[in-house]
Amino acid sequence: MNFLIVILPLIFFIAFKIYHTIKVPEGLKNVPTLSFFKFLYAFLVQDGPDKRWERLREILDKEGIVKVWFNGKWTLIVSDFGFVKDIIMKTDVYPKASLEEIFPGSLLAQYYGTNMVFSNGDVWKRHRRIANPSFRNLPAHVFVESAMKLLNIMEKVDNEPIEVNDFMHRLTLDVLGKVSFGFDFNNLEEPKNIYVNAYNEVIEELSKPLYFIFTFLEYLFPRPEAFKKVAKLNSLYDELVEKKSKLMKTGEIEKKINDNTADLLERMIYACNDPENQTLTSEELRYDMAIFMLAGHDTTANSLSTILYLLAIHKDVQKKVRDEIFRVLGDDLTPNMEQQKELKYMNMVINENLRLYPPIASLPRRINSQDIKFRNHVIPARTPILAFIYGVHHSSKNWEDPEKFIPERFQNEKHDNHAWLSFGGGSRLCIGINFSLMEQRITLCALLRKYEVSLPADSIHKDNLQIASDTSGTMGPLPVHLIFKRRTD
Repeated sequence: MNFLIVILPLIFFIAFKIYHTIKVPEGLKNVPTLSFFKFLYAFLVQDGPDKRWERLREILDKEGIVKVWFNGKWTLIVSDFGFVKDIIMKTDVYPKASLEEIFPGSLLAQYYGTNMVFSNGDVWKRHRRIANPSFRNLPAHVFVESAMKLLNIMEKVDNEPIEVNDFMHRLTLDVLGKVSFGFDFNNLEEPKNIYVNAYNEVIEELSKPLYFIFTFLEYLFPRPEAFKKVAKLNSLYDELVEKKSKLMKTGEIEKKINDNTADLLERMIYACNDPENQTLTSEELRYDMAIFMLAGHDTTANSLSTILYLLAIHKDVQKKVRDEIFRVLGDDLTPNMEQQKELKYMNMVINENLRLYPPIASLPRRINSQDIKFRNHVIPARTPILAFIYGVHHSSKNWEDPEKFIPERFQNEKHDNHAWLSFGGGSRLCIGINFSLMEQRITLCALLRKYEVSLPADSIHKDNLQIASDTSGTMGPLPVHLIFKRRTD
């Protein structure tokens, strides 16, 4: 009897907590529901966002939103154009959720922490203010030098299929290291060096779908080896910071800050060590390095992979881009900003590629700070909301023939700019937009001058580009092999 007196209240308490967790809030009851088991299956089989869109297209085009039970909360997936615009523009109503809030105690929260991407208000402004000057007056010659290094390496595999994803990731990591951290990762020369191996091991652990969906597994089935991998990568970041910090003592970093020539890492180190106005902690610096590693090279590498695929299967477009390169640049290898703007057709192609294959399928999760009305629904405050960018970009409500590759749709800016969300928008527009676009233009200029690009006849992508799972946070293709044949004319 005493046992029952103890255990029954506990059972009722647990049952009440479960019921309270899975109970649908009143305002969401009429919102269409995505089955949790279908949602789980999609993650377990590593479906990409293209397959998720195919399953949800009809209901999202009609209703604009669906709900799914995710991470212990009813979460909205939104593709309605107007709703997504509000999410982007009204940052006070739709602040970003912290990683610890979404994934408490997770590997993801420990690695990325409170960084520029997942912070709000004054914290975000502080991070952004420190980093902003590093993304102005970008050194185009550094991008060109790395692109030339890529061409030298590719000479060894002329006219043979190469895995373009691998080459693009190696290129963009080297560029990020040189431009933002003042460090040469030398990934083009050393594909499997200590930094790359450590980074890839962490990303692999972060991408495991079960731990992504069921965050409590971190407590039930701890994975100390995964956390050791994060610690190892963090120690490598700390080494880079320590080497740079020596310049702080000599006054060299302060001089570069005053001359406006400091790179991103130097600016963050200065913010950590400024004796009169410390505006960044060492922990925040490391979190920002982690997010810049992901956003600063994975996204652009994926975009370069997909655009080269599109050029390989659309030879007429490839020729037009190449002709424009020679017409605008002549023998110039380092295009200035005016010349980059004159590459109008290339920019259309880049924009259309980013529409079809945005760097991220969904914006970081927001949690509304107040009740909001959408159509006949009143969405209660504190509802997790995912703006599904892939859905916005592929909806026939926003784009004519959305599945077709039509660069000319960007010839006249008739489309509402908010319907193109590859770098987000509003005040939270991606800080690295110009960095990424410059890198894409310069890399395409270098490759298309020298090579004709084609798709092998037996490619798995011969009918459609196969998209990989995006649990790592970025969206990209499964390995793409392309043939680069040296031009003779």
